Amino acid sequence: MRKRKFFPLSLIFIFLFLGCSKELIRPRVVNPPPQAKSPSRSSEATIDSNLSAETTPRDEFEEVELYYALGVAANQDGRWLQAQDHFEEALELLANLDIEEGDSLRELRFERLLNEIAEDYKITLLGLGVLSEESSISAFLQRFQDIENFKALQRGTVEEIEPAKQKITYDMPIEWNQRVENSIIYFQTVARGAVETYLKRSGKYKELMQRIIREKGLPEDLVWLCLVESGFNPKAYSWARAVGPWQFIASTGRNYGLRRNWWYDERRDFVKSTYAACDYLTFLYNKFKSWPLALAAYNGGEGRVEREMKKQKRNNFWKLRLRKQTENYVPLYMAATIIAKDPKRYGFDVEYDEPIQFDVVEVNQPMDLKKVAKSLGSTLDLLKELNPELRRGVTPPNYPGYKLRIPVGTKKLFVQKFKGYDAKTSGLFVEHKVKKGQTLSHLSHRYGVPISAIMELNGLTNRHRLSIGQRLIIPANGGTTAKTNSSDVSASKEAKKQISGTFTYTVKKGDSLSELALKFNTTPGDIRQLNKLKSAHRIYVGQKLNISQASLSSGGLFKEHIVKRGENLSYLAKKYGVSLSSLMSANNLSSKHILKVGERLLIPVSSDVTLQTYVVKKGDTVSDLALRFGSSAGEIKKLNDLTNPHRIKKGQKLKIPTRNGNGDKGKTNGRWITYVVKKGDSLWNIAKAFGVLIEKLIQWNNLGAPSKLQVGEKIRIFLTN
Repeated sequence: MRKRKFFPLSLIFIFLFLGCSKELIRPRVVNPPPQAKSPSRSSEATIDSNLSAETTPRDEFEEVELYYALGVAANQDGRWLQAQDHFEEALELLANLDIEEGDSLRELRFERLLNEIAEDYKITLLGLGVLSEESSISAFLQRFQDIENFKALQRGTVEEIEPAKQKITYDMPIEWNQRVENSIIYFQTVARGAVETYLKRSGKYKELMQRIIREKGLPEDLVWLCLVESGFNPKAYSWARAVGPWQFIASTGRNYGLRRNWWYDERRDFVKSTYAACDYLTFLYNKFKSWPLALAAYNGGEGRVEREMKKQKRNNFWKLRLRKQTENYVPLYMAATIIAKDPKRYGFDVEYDEPIQFDVVEVNQPMDLKKVAKSLGSTLDLLKELNPELRRGVTPPNYPGYKLRIPVGTKKLFVQKFKGYDAKTSGLFVEHKVKKGQTLSHLSHRYGVPISAIMELNGLTNRHRLSIGQRLIIPANGGTTAKTNSSDVSASKEAKKQISGTFTYTVKKGDSLSELALKFNTTPGDIRQLNKLKSAHRIYVGQKLNISQASLSSGGLFKEHIVKRGENLSYLAKKYGVSLSSLMSANNLSSKHILKVGERLLIPVSSDVTLQTYVVKKGDTVSDLALRFGSSAGEIKKLNDLTNPHRIKKGQKLKIPTRNGNGDKGKTNGRWITYVVKKGDSLWNIAKAFGVLIEKLIQWNNLGAPSKLQVGEKIRIFLTN
């Protein structure tokens, strides 16, 4: 990777140099050696690795935990759509954190949160049955992995949906087999809404990406890998910590010239990452001499695929036993390509987004995208869409010749508006005079900016050497534009309100008491009584309402306690009003156990929480059991010391937490209703409307031809309480 230098402070504020170019913006290093363990490092890289423990303000983890708690609480109440929103928000916040390799403490906290969110989110996906239109790519792939019986989803015979090969041509080896057919069925049913969104969005980037793919001499149909990787979303993230339209993890991105720091992440750039993906795919194809194997390696890693090939003595992807996710990946890609080539044949009537267009200018000073948008008569959202790699709404400092994308046709206006622009007066930075006792750590927390960003901006190489009276340049507003910063604060406050209990809510257009009750986990009657409303139907825009809800911070049947000096089991049992035996049972402890300071314990939230023994049956998963017993996957995992919650065996005995002992049969309370099929109904929209699985609708009603519902037909649906 090309080395970057620290420039003197005076160079940050040199005059803007404007360039005129219609060329695509490429990564600075197009094809570094894939075998390299790490890119060449500059002093900047060394600073980032040494100071990684300070690279993210601590309260960002707290926001993640807030949204996670909200998601768990929504899960337990069966509010699946709300749970999904909260989990997606938590995952997006995690994706935006700077966690560098070697930062053991932050990595540990990150991984713990990520794994816990993923486990509880899987319960949400099972409860929903169908994906929302903006589900993350992790949800998209996980839901496919959870489906066991694709025959139940079959919407016709193989002959009816097999592609018309004489009309459609492919420049990739596309096969038709049961695994590909299952993927098509999944796209047509459970993931229908998400796939429609992905196809619609493909119109924005397909032509640009295919132009790059042609330039690199690769098959153009590789563009549909983006549908499976990210849904053509430049800001997509995954549970594997991959980011961007081509889903690069940090290390692979670095190997192919995609840089990231506090200011930008080039993995999100739809041009730079496409060049990098082409280089990586070229390397993989040259290595494996097979596109299915190359794609499998793109997903699962070339080392793992190569080891399995040698171990199993096979070089045919379809006969290899790989991780389930990787085995699913290639059929999903082929199904995506088949559908994308002829969407109407498979029931998708897509109105594609217009192809993205832009002009490019070079800037040598940090610029506020909000100010640029206003000067060009555009919007901040459009500037962010054109420049998705920018994480702070600001072009990066110390980056001479940065190529900024602006709306097409606005280059002359840009030159006119920003002639003589001086970043000193932009309000993006503040000057700080160091006082006695102040350290970089102190300034980092005061201004909400990581130490590495302050050091880079000021050309510092030693975090411990600050002089009294020294003047430092520090990003204002935590390095974000005013609009972005305020919206983040607002979101954080809203999350904290939902956690804390009683708060004041300002009525918005379209609000009703029933909707507010659903949103804030309370009842219309409680809101009406708390606010002394005479009529449940008369609330008005701008009205202030007091909303009260139960605390959600515990997030389940247990809450966590970190042992402090002097505490023992008897003291904690008395403090929390639980029996000593239940406390020991919940944590697999004996009466002789001596607590250690910092040890984490599970505390039952009330005396009616009991533990029962459950014998695992064939097909059981931790997520399924959590859903059935009203617990959480994380609780079951910890109660049973499960190192891998995905591996439980038939006959294995597990401790399962329940309330009032009502979960011993593993059944969910609920009621049956009868729904009369109306014109235009399908199993997909019925399942979505009632928040149940399509598979369950088929099973409950013994449907032989689920695609052929008759108007007036009665469908039995089981709704959980």
